[in-house]
Amino acid sequence: MAFILLFSVVILTIAATVFIITRPIAETPTPATSELPEGSHLQVNTTADDFENLANQLISNSMKGSKIPVKMYVDEQVTLSGTLPVFDMDLPIVMTFEPTIVNGNLLLKQKTIEVGMLDIPPATALKLLKDSVELPNWMVIQPKEEQIYINLTEMKIPLGDNLEGRVQAKEFNLKENRIILDVVIPKK
Repeated sequence: MAFILLFSVVILTIAATVFIITRPIAETPTPATSELPEGSHLQVNTTADDFENLANQLISNSMKGSKIPVKMYVDEQVTLSGTLPVFDMDLPIVMTFEPTIVNGNLLLKQKTIEVGMLDIPPATALKLLKDSVELPNWMVIQPKEEQIYINLTEMKIPLGDNLEGRVQAKEFNLKENRIILDVVIPKK
């Protein structure tokens, strides 16, 4: 009797896992692009290393003290790495993306994915990431489209004295290590 009960629990756990992983993926809409406030425009020429540092700082600040689920690396491509909590295990996940600019925001189109030693489809891995990790509201995971939309125009850059700037991308050329951002400092 105990064997049948244990066997049933194992089968139900496997079936539930397969169901969660293979259920249909709903389309995630791309958020509307915000109008930047009126103010002074400051064009910032930066490198991949500096953008990586800025992005990780903003992710960390947006997570408000909780454990940072992902870390961004920027070189000739954009890489996100972190862990996916599955049952009582943390699976390492590494995803690489090809960035493009859409209305001043970054669209990261997925190139490769590694989830531990599992071979799962990219859309499923992104769905698992979306369901298990709470990211800042300006990072929108779109599993069906196999992409992540980084809504730069929604990011608030702290400038001191209760002043927050806004940013949009003008150029994102990783091959030449040149990133140009337009930072808007609002009028008081």
